[in-house]
Amino acid sequence: MAVTPLMQQYYEIKKQNPGCILFFRMGDFFELFEDDAVIASKILGLTLTSRNNGASGATPLCGFPHHAADRYVPKMVAAGYRIAICEQVEDPKLAKGIVKRDIVEIISAGTAMDESNLNAKEANYLFAYVPAEKEAAFAVADVTTGYLAVCRSSVQAFECEFSRRMPKEIVVPEGAEIPSSIMDMVKADNVLVTQIPEFMFGEEQSRDVLFSHFKVESLVGLGLDGRDAETKVAGALMAYLMDQKKSELSHFTGLEILNLDDYMTLDPSTLRNLELTRPLNADDYSSTLCSVLDHTVTAMGGRTLKDWVSHPLISVSRIQEREEAVAELVQNPVALDELKESLTSILDMERLMGRVGSGRANARDLAGMGRSLSQASKVADVLEGLRSSIFEGLRNTLENARGRGEELLAQFNEDLPLTVREGGMIRPGANAELDAMNADIKEKREWIASLEGRERERLGIPSLKVGYNRVFGYYIEITKAQMAKATGPIPEEYIRKQTTVNGERYITPEMKECESIISNAEVNIHELEYRIFCSLRDRVDGWRAELQEIADAVAKVDTLYSFARAARKYNYACPEVFEGSGIEIRGGFHPVIVAVNPDLDFIPNDVSLSPDGTRLMLITGPNMAGKSTYLRQTGLIVLMAQIGSFVPAESARIGVVDRIFTRVGASDRLSRGLSTFMVEMIETANILRNATPHSLVLLDEIGRGTSTFDGLSIAWAIVETLHDEPARQALTLFATHYHELTGLVESLEHAGNFQVAVQEKGDKLVFLHKILAGACDSSYGIHVAEMAGLPNNVVRRARKILLRLEKEKIDPSDGAVKKKQKEHPQLDMFAPPDENTQLLKDEIRRLKPEEMTPMQALQRLMELKENYGK
Repeated sequence: MAVTPLMQQYYEIKKQNPGCILFFRMGDFFELFEDDAVIASKILGLTLTSRNNGASGATPLCGFPHHAADRYVPKMVAAGYRIAICEQVEDPKLAKGIVKRDIVEIISAGTAMDESNLNAKEANYLFAYVPAEKEAAFAVADVTTGYLAVCRSSVQAFECEFSRRMPKEIVVPEGAEIPSSIMDMVKADNVLVTQIPEFMFGEEQSRDVLFSHFKVESLVGLGLDGRDAETKVAGALMAYLMDQKKSELSHFTGLEILNLDDYMTLDPSTLRNLELTRPLNADDYSSTLCSVLDHTVTAMGGRTLKDWVSHPLISVSRIQEREEAVAELVQNPVALDELKESLTSILDMERLMGRVGSGRANARDLAGMGRSLSQASKVADVLEGLRSSIFEGLRNTLENARGRGEELLAQFNEDLPLTVREGGMIRPGANAELDAMNADIKEKREWIASLEGRERERLGIPSLKVGYNRVFGYYIEITKAQMAKATGPIPEEYIRKQTTVNGERYITPEMKECESIISNAEVNIHELEYRIFCSLRDRVDGWRAELQEIADAVAKVDTLYSFARAARKYNYACPEVFEGSGIEIRGGFHPVIVAVNPDLDFIPNDVSLSPDGTRLMLITGPNMAGKSTYLRQTGLIVLMAQIGSFVPAESARIGVVDRIFTRVGASDRLSRGLSTFMVEMIETANILRNATPHSLVLLDEIGRGTSTFDGLSIAWAIVETLHDEPARQALTLFATHYHELTGLVESLEHAGNFQVAVQEKGDKLVFLHKILAGACDSSYGIHVAEMAGLPNNVVRRARKILLRLEKEKIDPSDGAVKKKQKEHPQLDMFAPPDENTQLLKDEIRRLKPEEMTPMQALQRLMELKENYGK
């Protein structure tokens, strides 16, 4: 049996869109068939049914009301699927045969534009990339805002940028082999990989796409002259986006040539370990630096803040320009409050322009843009009283908003519909032709309204009603009871339209004519309002370059406002940033720990690193004492200084750092089949290959993933390399549990021993969290284990074993690890008497008889006899 015409249409559209889940519009519903229905029913929780499509067997089917698409599409996209939206593209009443249908949009993780698919303060990046061994060309876009940038860089630099941007989707040529380092991040973050035909990355094809879209005749104006690789990825990405959105995407007005050398390099390990934008614990965003600094008022400001945090500057002048602006706001709380008030009503102008450029904007969007432009003018008024150079430039840009907002708002009513085809959008007085049409229809409606009174008097029926419904239009209703009381017969011109249970409904020729005039006038009014709306939308689209600049200025003002608000809230200091190398921090503290724990009595610490003085700090001390916190807070303070923020310290003097390296923890890669030690060595090798004298290196417990002497030897060699090799003499904080290294450091000119202070009170250990000069002579590991709740018998046994192990000494003075001759070939199962004696002395030394009751003293004596009296 043949397939039904409807299903034939479905199969043709499905065949044209391979790899997509097809949402097929049928009347007021979206329907899904076959495998699509099975997949969607599980993800969306829809009931799976079946239908007979005219062929043998039943077809799986599920569906939902079309207005629920905003709820269901994000769930499918989040599950990693690509959704093709198939709409009815003609009026069913005018259709001859099957209603015409076509794909109006394809939605994937990197091409989603509706708010229901997006996080307001998070960019929705999409990458295009041609894999290469040494150099990579890539393009990055955000279809919601019209952002487009291209870059050619080393593969390693591409990995860093990929990690910073956290894209939702990556587009590559068919058959391309993505490097394993990139695939690790793709899998870890569930990035959608899309393969498109290789010819779309062709040079001629890409040039044609860019020429057509940007309406240029040369690549010079786009900055792509002589940049063939960048041209290919930019053209491929734009072609892919236009195909997916079925739109010209006019909000893409230009492209940026990225120069990654303008920013501090942050590799994936550093981004992760410093928890800049994402927490190590996926469910705790409050533990990120962004969460602490983010006091932005607008969605645009929130996205810009994340971009600044992940792209610290190298240019001292640009850093100082931001600092100057933040300082002015910190010192001017009135202006700070005024900025907040003026920013509060500004909508997401960048994404509103995305809706305009893709043809999705409605009257509410344009009115929202109008209100936002009016508020942007008020932001400019606040900046008028500020003198910082950056504010002067931003104010000049914001002045371009003046008058435009009012111009838009003058066109629209206060209460606006969601649709653009049903009228009710344009304000009276905005268009003379529309006003005349509305006046005519108002006159006819008034005639209908007065008809009721006239007919009541004429027929002597005080309760006679003139009604209306969509099926019959206007009518006069006379019930049986009213007819019985009427003073005269039904007029001859009354035409019976409908008989009801209680009476009759009539129309008159005059009513019919009036209704026809009203109906036609409404259609004409709706069409005219739509034409006026399209004209206004085109006008706004014509402003797109200026509006995007205004939106960018608002976002930057908001970010600087956010920095100032955080500085005042947490009592940050303005750092002195200078060319050259060196870090001097006084009273530094960890910004996230203090913000998340406001009642915590956090102990501040100093840092002093310089190329001519101490450039390597070897930090020893027990676990849990604060070594890792000290390393991370130093990295965060340096990074905050280079994004133009104030820093958590009493004072800070920061020489510009080209790169921050961190080697802390390994949990991220253990699930990928790599051992702790292998992760340590891979990341440490990266540091030793790429660190420069202008880098900051933060190393925590290198070597702990292997045997003691292997680990100590590796840590030893790393310290020497970072200290001695001229190309690798980075400013370094090296936290370690290898106390034997302290002897080595004493022989290195530019290295110093530091310890995290602790205090022993009897058998208790108190962490003071203070970094002091000098080496710690013990790791206090057994104390920490005891504090963690290790059973007493295990703790006692550990102390016995430690005494024996301490007989194996390490002498660092000659630069080599040496073991003294063992007194015993192996550890005895029971400690010899001299060890027992020493342990008993330690136990007695910890006793505080003045704090014990007689019974407690007796009980403790029995324990000592039990442990040492055998």
